[in-house]
Amino acid sequence: MTSNYLLDWERQVSASAAQLALPLGPRSWSLRLVHLPAQGPEVVWDFSGVFGRSAVTVTRFLESLRERWEQTGRSAESACGVPREISQAELPSREPIVREIEKGIVWGCRQGLEFWLDAAHYFLRFQNSEGSSRAAAITNPHAQPHTESWQRLINRAIGSGLLPPRRFVADYAVAT
Repeated sequence: MTSNYLLDWERQVSASAAQLALPLGPRSWSLRLVHLPAQGPEVVWDFSGVFGRSAVTVTRFLESLRERWEQTGRSAESACGVPREISQAELPSREPIVREIEKGIVWGCRQGLEFWLDAAHYFLRFQNSEGSSRAAAITNPHAQPHTESWQRLINRAIGSGLLPPRRFVADYAVAT
């Protein structure tokens, strides 16, 4: 697999996810965390903070976008038809993910992307109204050294992603 494969896959997922809110106004920020699993459907968590109010939008694909994308020869048009669920909720001001983001956890997320097909990949994109931005990617963060920031960010994102009400449940068996 080449680096372009993973980057193209991430672009397909991001393009099919809910629209990312860009930071507007003083002290605002946005963070997108994309999970590309070894097997199963992809998930995108979008967090935003504006004037002390925070929100989460979770895009859960109900089928593997990668499988559809590969079956159609990596056509950009085919990926758009993958069913997905988009859930949104306002977050409490003391929500752990908000506190981590505001403390700067993204700056501790080191680069560690490896080009394995049978691995879990995570991509993050952070931007704030002061002009700072960060993009990073990692493969299997729970199996690599020095990834505490990634692990904390992922665990907090998963927890906060449970707050918005669900509409659908993916019917996808994943071997453990």
